[in-house]
Amino acid sequence: MAHRFRKVLAAATSMILGVTLAGIVTAPPAQADDTPPSPLAKPGYTLDFAEEFDVNTLNTNRWLPYYLPHWTSPANRELGAKARYTIADGVLTQRLDADTPAWNPQYDGTVKISSIQTYNKDYWHKFNGSMPLNHHEPDFNGYTFQYGYVELRAKKSNVGGGGHQALWLVGTGDTSSASRNPEVDMVETFFNEPNNWRIAAHGWGDPNFLSSSYASIAPVPSGSPTTEFHTYGMEWSPTDIKFYYDGQLYRTINDAPNMPMGLIMGIYTDAGSGRHNDVWPKTWSVDYLRVYKKDGGYPMSYQRLKNRQTGQYVKDDGSGTARYVAAASTDQSAQWAVENVDGYVRLKNRATGNYLHVENQTGNVQTGAVPGTYWSAQWAQEPVDGRLRLKNRWKGTYAHTENLTGSIQYGAAPANWWTSQWSLEPVS
Repeated sequence: MAHRFRKVLAAATSMILGVTLAGIVTAPPAQADDTPPSPLAKPGYTLDFAEEFDVNTLNTNRWLPYYLPHWTSPANRELGAKARYTIADGVLTQRLDADTPAWNPQYDGTVKISSIQTYNKDYWHKFNGSMPLNHHEPDFNGYTFQYGYVELRAKKSNVGGGGHQALWLVGTGDTSSASRNPEVDMVETFFNEPNNWRIAAHGWGDPNFLSSSYASIAPVPSGSPTTEFHTYGMEWSPTDIKFYYDGQLYRTINDAPNMPMGLIMGIYTDAGSGRHNDVWPKTWSVDYLRVYKKDGGYPMSYQRLKNRQTGQYVKDDGSGTARYVAAASTDQSAQWAVENVDGYVRLKNRATGNYLHVENQTGNVQTGAVPGTYWSAQWAQEPVDGRLRLKNRWKGTYAHTENLTGSIQYGAAPANWWTSQWSLEPVS
């Protein structure tokens, strides 16, 4: 979650959960308008991680019941950083009390947190760039994963005032002191907006995910999230992230992290979501948290990029300049993966792994290794006459073949030029 000292959107969060149980899932007693638990089996997917909270103890092989303990002092580790929770009747309840200490008073003010997490390492989740590592903590890896479907069934807090509850994912790829790991806030609901589902995401310096932060704050389609259990789902693929409310598509982020991530879940006050009121305890309830892997994974699809004027295809021939040629349909150097990023696309060559870009401003479209956040490798797809024009995000100009040089050029091409119109042909 975006932490207050990074000053983007709202605060961070944390996570606490139970024990894997093979067999029948026992759900908490349902109210009339609760969304019932989903079946444990999900067609087309394999269950990879399941916390059903049917055992009244926390599985500490899987969950660390402390919030980012390496950033706080050893003494405060057992005070403000230690989670407060109960597991009973198949439900995890995370709790903040009036006497819960601030988790890191030196660098995070009066922020109170009750959280657990599936991963920890020194420097992980560096929300304050000036905060030094306080002490070494043993590495912890109870569970990390890359891509899949996450589902949470929960009933949110009904205390009002400042604070929030959240479930979020943090990348684990950068273990250096910079900790340039992306973040996806699957649930980040503020107490004072109980009927909204707040979703956020941040790149935090990851060159391949989101050049600017994303946030969506909007009402849920139905029901009362603070008095009923509802399901919150997230499908994470290599190219996008889709969010589901009670099984219905709710939001899409057209970009995705591409590294393993750990989970954090918790409840907060005094962060970016505001100063607490005097209603205690503050709690939210989680019935289960599950992660599924898609059977067969997420295979990449490829396209051939065909110019309308010449009838030829864009190819990466290894020269560093994109060419157009009469390529065979089996020629992988003329096949491209279309990756979503920030509402634009990047075009990645199947044979070389290079991207189409204009970084060196040669007048020709180039091929090479370019970070995902570089606008020079991002293209808008503008429909025209049943085809597409490719407009470079950085330069605002279009890929075309007007001068018939054999190389793809970029410039201010009018919309009616066939040389600037392209078709995407799926590779069978």
